[in-house]
Amino acid sequence: MKSRLYSLRIACALAVGAPALTVPTQAIAQESANDANPQYRKAFDALAQKDWSEARRLLLPLWQKAQTWDVAAGLGQAEFLLQNYAAGATYTAFALANVPPKEKTKTAERLRAALAEMKEAVATVHIAVNEDGAEILVEDQPVGTSPLAREVYLNPGTHVLQARLEGGVPSRKRLVVEAGKTYEVALSVEKPRHGSEVAIASLTSAANVERAAPIVGSPIHDRGSGPNWTPVWVTGGLAVAAAGVGTGFAINAHSAKTDGANALSEANAEFGPNPCAASNGGSSEICQSVRDAEDRRKRSNSVATVSFVVSGVFALAAVGSYFLWAKKTPPRVDAWLGPQGGGLGLNGSF
Repeated sequence: MKSRLYSLRIACALAVGAPALTVPTQAIAQESANDANPQYRKAFDALAQKDWSEARRLLLPLWQKAQTWDVAAGLGQAEFLLQNYAAGATYTAFALANVPPKEKTKTAERLRAALAEMKEAVATVHIAVNEDGAEILVEDQPVGTSPLAREVYLNPGTHVLQARLEGGVPSRKRLVVEAGKTYEVALSVEKPRHGSEVAIASLTSAANVERAAPIVGSPIHDRGSGPNWTPVWVTGGLAVAAAGVGTGFAINAHSAKTDGANALSEANAEFGPNPCAASNGGSSEICQSVRDAEDRRKRSNSVATVSFVVSGVFALAAVGSYFLWAKKTPPRVDAWLGPQGGGLGLNGSF
């Protein structure tokens, strides 16, 4: 009964006559160039006759050919009245955003009224991502890239939202929505960290450098002629340990960010937009959880950053130790005796 009431109200709101969640959010407003198109006229005749399926069938090829506001308006009406509520709202929002200035004011007013009615049947979702350029998906269907300025409309029920950045760690969130409500969703993607990998690679490269050839002689006194590897192993071990600590705290920071985003989503669902303001749920346990998670994220990020810097310093120290100690040949005394006489020689690096 409720869906029939929506259909009746939308039909009255739209005097004119979008794929659904993949409609582009940015487009150049175009004048209606479809008036002379026979298929376009047949589609709006079908709308007038309330043949929503036929109208949709005729309009979709036109939409795929050129995404214009008037085709979107017709598709919005047809999809909604076929009870594809999210698709109808998405097409109608596109039409409203791209009505040419030369069109009558009443056209925009009718579209605005229709969209307001449609929003009562769907959930309106604002999606924010911590990194720009991330691809945003709903049920594995792309809806745009961050920052996403437009609203996303979802049918009531459970949906899976995702943000992914090339080379980064994707973020997924399951969201249960109700008709007529607005939701704020925060997704966090994390770029890969290469600091510890670079430090360990530098250490490994230094350890594999060919050692200098020993000095040939007949030693009568040798004070530790072998290379001294102790500084290399000590500094190298500290570099690896610091990198491990940094990785652990980076993982903890990511976990805190996820916990905070989940808590914020719960707060949005309970208190609406800006949920943790003093006038809303600022003193609630959920908002306290949001603040605690943010504090933990900041602390972990700080420790991780310091650890990676320290790891890099120790890795450089390991390389320096190799050239200053391990590669150096300790002093040695050589003696020789032959037909022409004998002698002593002192060889080595100092």
